Amino acid sequence: MQIRQLERVGIGVFPTPFEPMPRLQTELGGPKLFVKRDDMTGVALGGNKVRQLDYILVEARKKRADYVITTCGVQSNWSRQTVALATKMGMKAMLVLRTAQFKSKPSVYDGNILLDHIMGAKVRVIKMRINEDPTPILEEEADKLRRKGHRPLVLGPAASVSPMATAAYAYGFIEMAGQAKAMGVTLDAVFVAAGAGPTQAGLILGAKVLGMKTRIFGINVGAYSAERLNEVILRSSEGAAKMLGTDARVKKSDIIVNGDYAGEDYGITTEESNEALRLVARTEALIIDPVYTSKTMAGMIGMIRKGEFRNDQNVCFLHTGGVPALFAYKDQFQPKRG
Repeated sequence: MQIRQLERVGIGVFPTPFEPMPRLQTELGGPKLFVKRDDMTGVALGGNKVRQLDYILVEARKKRADYVITTCGVQSNWSRQTVALATKMGMKAMLVLRTAQFKSKPSVYDGNILLDHIMGAKVRVIKMRINEDPTPILEEEADKLRRKGHRPLVLGPAASVSPMATAAYAYGFIEMAGQAKAMGVTLDAVFVAAGAGPTQAGLILGAKVLGMKTRIFGINVGAYSAERLNEVILRSSEGAAKMLGTDARVKKSDIIVNGDYAGEDYGITTEESNEALRLVARTEALIIDPVYTSKTMAGMIGMIRKGEFRNDQNVCFLHTGGVPALFAYKDQFQPKRG
């Protein structure tokens, strides 16, 4: 394996833990189960975006930016982690947050948006779905800052699906495979949330670089169509492969996106996702989130219960973080009265 080492900011705690899940395995009676703890990347409650932003924000350092402007939903993990790394780098953050799955702007800050505010981010909430493009508003805010003498870096919707974000998770897969090998484990499958696509793209590319046949199962969480996810994965992995200087390439036949667990819409929980969230909490004390990882876990559990894996196979769940959003969904997890 020879791939180029890209420059990184150096913020975040890596490698993240790779752990067995024996009690969940016993509960399900299926394959050997593991979890890759990218919820423990070490900055502002962690998450997979720290791994990606560690490379993406090199541009901010090179351009001597003093502000980072970005966007996502009001309960965005990407936005929280962008604010966190910007803060650690001595920059300020401006967020343009879409209401996304919520019908109105929040009257009370909770979950991720509360943490954004506590870390000092300037927050503007707009009524817009997660799959709509707020780029003109980002540029409007950037122009305001430039007129005041600031040097903002704009991370629009394309930043989170960039080849750089994908390259970060090619490295992430290599890290995970090395940890598994040290435990005498060869990974047969990895489950990951298919939100926008680059994390799954990076995992597939990383497996290709290592010449491994690990299947990467993306569980669609309902933000985008399978067609769009396929297009993003192919495009971003191609760019990442060129960045890394590898001949490995992701083909359409390598992409697995399962849409059976997305539910009604992005950010809308399902009976299966809520059951999965409770089950892993009560077997492994593993806390997952209601938007991404619970639907992913529901997909993994559902496929195991359907007999999709042999008992001698090794299956890993990539915990991409997002736990702060759980507190914005607290009404769904209250004890029954009476």
